[in-house]
Amino acid sequence: MIARLPLLPAGECDEIVAVLDKLNWADGLAPGQLYREKVKGNKEIAFQMSPQTAPADELIKQINNAIMSSSHIRTRMFPKSMVNPRFNLYSDGGFYGPHADSAFLGDNRRQVRTDYSMTLFLTEPDSYEGGELRLTYPSGEEMRLKEPKGTLLFYPSGVMHEVLPVTSGRRIAFVGWVESHIQSQQERDLLTEITTLCDDMMADESTALGEFHTRALNVKHNLYRMWWKGQ
Repeated sequence: MIARLPLLPAGECDEIVAVLDKLNWADGLAPGQLYREKVKGNKEIAFQMSPQTAPADELIKQINNAIMSSSHIRTRMFPKSMVNPRFNLYSDGGFYGPHADSAFLGDNRRQVRTDYSMTLFLTEPDSYEGGELRLTYPSGEEMRLKEPKGTLLFYPSGVMHEVLPVTSGRRIAFVGWVESHIQSQQERDLLTEITTLCDDMMADESTALGEFHTRALNVKHNLYRMWWKGQ
């Protein structure tokens, strides 16, 4: 499932970028120089990267809270935790070649399964050339995505993807990875469908809290009991 959500107003995105412009960007985290040359050619400011980038840490916390508290996200991603949040910058030919996200991210103390990858666009698509997020599926289907600033895009971490080279301007975004309480994509989709159905029935006076609505709620809660994975 690929989903879009207008998470932040444009003005707030501009304020975030203004703060980031005062900080020093580092080369994107990579397992080695060869990977950086062939696969990952961007700049990043990661969470708690250095004392000098502490203002970015506060921004990351604010964005994290906005994501994890969104009812739209809670009823589609069922987020359990987020890992490795960071800002990234693509300019002057910056790119991120085709790759698959690691199944688990974190450190020696805690590893998080990556169910969803997220990109929050912080600059307008017409302010830079290139920079499309390209998703490639095993079937051969391909999607190219370039969203308005303030838009959160999330998609399954197991899909091969890349950021095409930015040939002019700057593409700035926030990225992170989420572990869901529901590991199965099919089960997440079913829970989203029945939750939406129950919400729609509640909003309609002719069905709200009637027999069919009550039975649908019972099915929904039983599915949660069966599939939910806590801490």
